[in-house]
Amino acid sequence: MKLHLVRLAKRQGQARFPGLEGFSTLLMERPQEVEGPRLYVLLEGELVIDLPDHSYLHLRKGEGAHLQGPHKITPIDPSVVAVWNPGGC
Repeated sequence: MKLHLVRLAKRQGQARFPGLEGFSTLLMERPQEVEGPRLYVLLEGELVIDLPDHSYLHLRKGEGAHLQGPHKITPIDPSVVAVWNPGGC
């Protein structure tokens, strides 16, 4: 089976997959506060991730980041990101 993750996320806002608990693709258009660990892979657009120590990460298409603690994720433009939440959905 072939899935086009960017198209699914743009059309539905979010795509989840049976058998892959905690994995989804999201269309991000607004900043979001995140409390727990996440793994991000940016599929389209640009993101800025603010970290608690006042540093930040700037992700571009094809880049990823694994974060253990709380953070704020902000899309620069509407962006599509694959997210794995090891704690579930």
